[in-house]
Amino acid sequence: MAAIAASHAVSHVQNIIQRLQLGDKRLLLAVSGGADSMALAYIASRAVGPRNCIAVTVDHGFRPESAHEAAAVGRYMQKLGIQHEIRRLKWEEVQKPPVQRLEEVARQRRYTEIGNVCQTYQVSAVLTGHHSGDQAETFLFRFIRHSGIHGLSGMSLQTALPFALPAADNKTPVIVRPLLDFDKRTLYSICKAGGIEWFEDASNSDTRFKRNMLRQIIREADDDDRSPFNASSLLKVRKAMQGHREVIDRGLASLLDKHATVRADLGVVELAAETDGQQLPRWASNPAVRERALASVVGWVNCKDHPPELAHLRQFEQLIVSFYKARKAGASIAQTPVSTAGVTMLPPTVRHGWLFCRQRPRANEIQITKDLALGATALWDGRLLICVQAKPGRSIPEAVTWRVYSQDAAMHKWADQLLEHRRVCRKTHRPADMHQAVLAVQPIISVKPVPDAQPTLAFAFGSVCAESLAATDLDISVRAVRGTDLVARN
Repeated sequence: MAAIAASHAVSHVQNIIQRLQLGDKRLLLAVSGGADSMALAYIASRAVGPRNCIAVTVDHGFRPESAHEAAAVGRYMQKLGIQHEIRRLKWEEVQKPPVQRLEEVARQRRYTEIGNVCQTYQVSAVLTGHHSGDQAETFLFRFIRHSGIHGLSGMSLQTALPFALPAADNKTPVIVRPLLDFDKRTLYSICKAGGIEWFEDASNSDTRFKRNMLRQIIREADDDDRSPFNASSLLKVRKAMQGHREVIDRGLASLLDKHATVRADLGVVELAAETDGQQLPRWASNPAVRERALASVVGWVNCKDHPPELAHLRQFEQLIVSFYKARKAGASIAQTPVSTAGVTMLPPTVRHGWLFCRQRPRANEIQITKDLALGATALWDGRLLICVQAKPGRSIPEAVTWRVYSQDAAMHKWADQLLEHRRVCRKTHRPADMHQAVLAVQPIISVKPVPDAQPTLAFAFGSVCAESLAATDLDISVRAVRGTDLVARN
């Protein structure tokens, strides 16, 4: 029985690889050592061949035995003929988060390391061992967070790899989840039949972590066919939500093309405020479409790897609907911004429509980057890709380095220069670009010509600073990590 399941899984993964046109590409396997990822490595090695795979194990360093387990994974990868890398997280370099945020921060750092491996080997696709049980957990997790249709449609087969830099072809690597149609029990049986050793992470039983608690609820409910919390019931509702989302998304992309302006260099989206004689703008006239449009915009701006909660979207919706009701009634209109889900929404004025930008960061939330060499690309604040390089034909010393600051950090160094640069920018920039809420979340770049020199201001508020090295000899590019596509899959 297990042999049949393994054969079916191999054929299934082969079909997915061909359908996604990844057959001629090397694939990165995320292998933690659990049964699902070890089964993935076994299946992938037979589906595409071991030479077409690289495996990475991210050792979080939370448990004493994790290093031993990562080494054991390496030995099994060697047995399969798959190249293997171990990346160990060093927590002494960063402030360890409280237990409530530990999962979130560890996940972000794990994906960052996986993205680094993609950069090293120029890999464009990462295969993970997410299975149907994970899908059910994700649905329930988003349900209790009051997600809308966007979130309740669950994990997709393919999505962009969070916190990753683009590859040489300028495309961001993707995550592919080829085992979503298989349950954990099947993956266990494949491991047992293949003599594959796996490890159970004891922290997965710690119900202080919300996902573990939900996993336990689903596991207990699976013994009761009538329970609405068993995996089968949850997955049926998720599939229905996915169908609703696909119907809405068909028209949403063209609607946003007409009514949304994406400023990829600033990480800002502007939605049209004109109603064309109707009660609401076209993108906001239907409640379901409005919710999905806002979810897309908010998700694009905050760059989180999960959809926004429905409660947050409702805060934006409430201001939008009340704005137009007040305008129709001739009443005074509130111009107070709304900030939630890491995003600030600014009401329209005669100069701009509805503006969405990153919520102003907390003190020290965004770290100053280390000195970077010319030609390097940095992912700043998890949302903007920044590259500084010499202009064509310019000869720049190799010792030149650059850094990126938040506005608050930069103000401590160059307050007078920044204020003067902002005054100059107001003459040439669009009013929407110069809104204080937008300016407050833009990167400030400095350049250091030699190692012992003081850094000088080079780029601020979306433009190069006059009389700086950047004005004559450097090209500085800033662009959103998510490109310009607002209707993205999660």
